[in-house]
Amino acid sequence: MKVLIVGAGTTGLTAACALSFQGIDCQIIERRSQPSQLSRAVGIFPSTIELLSSIGVSMDLFSEAVPMRGLQYQRNGRRLLFLDFSSKEFQGKAGLFLPQNRTEAILAGVLRERGVDIQYGLQLTNIVSQNAAAIVEYSNHDKETFDWVIGADGVHSLVRQKMKIRYPGQDLPEKWSIADVEVNGHMPPSLVTVNLQEPGNNLSIVLPLGQGHVRVVSSKEDALSALPQPLDIKKIYSQGSFQISVRQAETYCKNRVLLAGDAAHCHSPVGGKGMNLGISDAVAAASAIIRGEFKQYACERHKIAKQVIRKTEFARKVVTSNNLLMKCGLWILAKTIGVVPAVRRAYVRHLTEI
Repeated sequence: MKVLIVGAGTTGLTAACALSFQGIDCQIIERRSQPSQLSRAVGIFPSTIELLSSIGVSMDLFSEAVPMRGLQYQRNGRRLLFLDFSSKEFQGKAGLFLPQNRTEAILAGVLRERGVDIQYGLQLTNIVSQNAAAIVEYSNHDKETFDWVIGADGVHSLVRQKMKIRYPGQDLPEKWSIADVEVNGHMPPSLVTVNLQEPGNNLSIVLPLGQGHVRVVSSKEDALSALPQPLDIKKIYSQGSFQISVRQAETYCKNRVLLAGDAAHCHSPVGGKGMNLGISDAVAAASAIIRGEFKQYACERHKIAKQVIRKTEFARKVVTSNNLLMKCGLWILAKTIGVVPAVRRAYVRHLTEI
């Protein structure tokens, strides 16, 4: 069996790790000339750690990751809720924080050890897929035939476009922002802080990345100025703005082509589920190819992503709403989570699972 993976992001690299772990011949092409130095996602869920372990990716490789020890919600500078992930109650529920480009470097290293090369600077230009095989044309004018193709080439997937798979949804008008910075002085190294501020119910999230390095994500155009208290910044690594798209491919499988990750779905960063969902897609896609269960893959993964999109959109609307009832409801929920163990455990499951 011969499989082509289009896209060397986290999803594509994971798919290659899953296939190579089972001895399946796979190739990866990536239109970029080199690995990305950008880091969009940072959170790795416990369930994702288990998935990666199941395909031979040792957690020893993630020694530089920052374990999540605490999560606090604040409104206008006052704490609404604190969850202590170092407590016995949440043992095994804490995730890891690691910049996405470092996660991708680790996965690429695993593939090198297995003899799987990533062909950078090579782009798919066309794909013709029938019931028995897929014929791929490259930007260097070569052609090659594969048993399966996995499209893991992102939101603007050329694989999806060439296969004429619709990607319905919407682009939200608001501009969000992100900044990676190094700060002076002490910062709680494993504490995630979610700030809700009025007026406008601005959302800002501070994520630890280790050694005074933090990421700030905001629902406003300037993440750093949107913080309720300014950071003592030593160095700015990167900053920029983005718009949220909420979309899902109509099908994840057409003939001999499977879609995974952002090529199949995209949604709000609230909840940090995007990269984890893509990794889960990748392992499931590899399993579907090995077992011949591609129809089940398309049905099950579409359903799972649809649920994630619905939940993340609901969460985004709640935390950024100016509606008084929504604000009161959020306050009541936070207090209930803090004092009712069953509700607290259910909420942590919602946070840390797909």
